[in-house]
Amino acid sequence: MHEVSHWCIAGVERRKLIDFGYWYEPDGRSEAQQRTFEKVEIKPQALEWLFTEACGVIFRLSVDNLEQTSQNQQFVGASESFKRAVLEQAWYYLESGDVPKRAAIFIEALLGHFRPEQRKLEKTAFSMSVLV
Repeated sequence: MHEVSHWCIAGVERRKLIDFGYWYEPDGRSEAQQRTFEKVEIKPQALEWLFTEACGVIFRLSVDNLEQTSQNQQFVGASESFKRAVLEQAWYYLESGDVPKRAAIFIEALLGHFRPEQRKLEKTAFSMSVLV
């Protein structure tokens, strides 16, 4: 679902590029690099959340940086600001209807297959409390 979200956002030329031309740094990023990662991942992860909700499965934010640790050597995970930004972007897509065309078609198909009783996604399904 994640790569499909990137594909849905990428324009014609970007779809021809490796990773759709998006910024990428491998695992083991610094905190600054991780914040850059989070900035470019807001829209794709918001779309991914819409897709997973359309399928009726749990969405998990990706920080894509398993070596990210705090000083006490525990995995840090997604920042609160990243979680909030992804949530707000998902809400924006739902409220405005300004979903990329390919993503809207995909969501409709997913709902039709996995949740035929549900005609559209509801904003109430998207909250900070469900982000894991």
